[in-house]
Amino acid sequence: MAIYDYEIGTSYGGMANLEDLTTPVDPPKSSFWPHSRYVNLGNGQVRGAGFARAEWRWGFVTQAQRNQLRTFCTGASAEVYIQTRKNDTSDAYQVYTAVMVWPEEEQRENGRRLDFVIEFRDLVEYTP
Repeated sequence: MAIYDYEIGTSYGGMANLEDLTTPVDPPKSSFWPHSRYVNLGNGQVRGAGFARAEWRWGFVTQAQRNQLRTFCTGASAEVYIQTRKNDTSDAYQVYTAVMVWPEEEQRENGRRLDFVIEFRDLVEYTP
């Protein structure tokens, strides 16, 4: 039984918990930004602009776990559905459509990938 609620899929109905995949993947450390950038205003305030984005980060993943994640993004990027934590008072999980961006560089060591980070861009809240 899964401990965390991080999910991924190529469709909403095809989403699966990372811990329940054919090759289980440990839950990531996640970060969430409601805006892709901040714009300084003339009055000293700041306005958020652009799309929401998130990152899933692992200290390392095994080769098998990396290959499992790769099935969702066979190129440089892919459109996916994810469930990840957002920044609110309860750190609740939310389903999003997103563009999954595969790491440009992978640090290999002893059959593992170190400091492995997957970026999700253009997050849009999904409500079935």
